[in-house]
Amino acid sequence: MAGFSCRHCGRPIAVPASKCPWCNETIMVICANCKAYTDDQESHCGQCGAPLQADTRERLVLQARNPELARLVKDQEQSQLVASAVVIAHIDDFFYRSEGHQAVLAKLLGSAGEPRVISAAVIFSAYAYLVQKGYCAVRVKSGDEGESLTAIARLRIWDGQRSVEGALAERTGRAFTTREVTEKTLRELMAFRVMSVSTGSLRAPKKRAAPERSVFAAIDTMVRVTALPDHDPVDACRATYRLLTAFVDQDPARAHLLASETMFILREFESYT
Repeated sequence: MAGFSCRHCGRPIAVPASKCPWCNETIMVICANCKAYTDDQESHCGQCGAPLQADTRERLVLQARNPELARLVKDQEQSQLVASAVVIAHIDDFFYRSEGHQAVLAKLLGSAGEPRVISAAVIFSAYAYLVQKGYCAVRVKSGDEGESLTAIARLRIWDGQRSVEGALAERTGRAFTTREVTEKTLRELMAFRVMSVSTGSLRAPKKRAAPERSVFAAIDTMVRVTALPDHDPVDACRATYRLLTAFVDQDPARAHLLASETMFILREFESYT
């Protein structure tokens, strides 16, 4: 390390360290592979040549100082190739139509030209992923008045990243139907708050729950910040399409009921904005 100097202040540094002892700027990290200090700006370790990944000790310090960074790191480490994020990233492919052929989501939901349809596709795909990956079970049953309902039961705890799948899975333990789960999830994503609303008279303002964002903006925001593992887009689309097709083929009545229920719920939540 003879002759090593800080790239920020230019002063000489006698021994390697995470921060410059003079200006306190970050200059190096510990390589997780060889445990040696190396330049934090390089993509590969300068000592062993491995792709640079900071040692856990370094990462824990950084994460403790920045909770949001810690959450992002955890999301990336736990990331799964969730259907909701793949579908929104390739929405046209999943609503492909040609003479004599329609993609599975197009058959169930219609054209992707409306925000409601796109949001329904995200939610439907998330449920399909949860069922096909064994996180929950969804089945059709009759309600007290003879109506058809989609009952849901948790099979195992969600262990993936922040996503629509994760948001739905968190609520499967406290609800009996997909309708309950979807409504509770949307209320959380839309950030409903109690607000005072003027009545236009001398009476005191009324209190009512109102969202901070529209239902479409809430879903779009969650999907677009969902971390995904490294993947090939073509392979991801194929795997997700096979998953959706398998979900629908296993129980067409369940798929159609879930799709129509989701569209109905979204239509209701549109009225809040």
